[in-house]
Amino acid sequence: MQILNMQNIVKTYQIGEEEQVVLKNINIMVNKGEFVSILGPSGSGKSTLMNIIGCLDVPTSGKYTLNGAEMDALDETDLAQIRNREIGSVFQQFQLLPRLNALQNVELPLIYADIPEKERKQKAKEMLCRVGLSDKLKNKPNQLSGGQQQRVAIARAMVTEPTILLAD
Repeated sequence: MQILNMQNIVKTYQIGEEEQVVLKNINIMVNKGEFVSILGPSGSGKSTLMNIIGCLDVPTSGKYTLNGAEMDALDETDLAQIRNREIGSVFQQFQLLPRLNALQNVELPLIYADIPEKERKQKAKEMLCRVGLSDKLKNKPNQLSGGQQQRVAIARAMVTEPTILLAD
């Protein structure tokens, strides 16, 4: 079953008088259960492509379909819902909120999805257990090692059981 389809994706930026092409005619098709790795040197457009896949940016041209929905037809509210339900993202900088503990950081996407408190706490605990952090639920990010912070970010990205998981 196809979950992601990108056809002739182009992304350009206007820098002064010059148009810079970052992505040129990218075509990707991903089926459910597939693992895809995007490789390239620094500055080659990997993060730009990830931002488009993750609905954080839009292509200049081309067609992007996720689970049968055309992304260019959606407004910002719909895209936010897609990001929360369908896409889990782990960024280079883990984007953990420093005032929240590990459990609260993992709960965040479930709060946005209107999951009841008891259920979201249980799901967040289960996900932290799956990444080996059952003993760190109450720790804030500055009380965790870099590797532990990364696992909290992974747990947060996976807690909604997204269609796709992006890791930059």
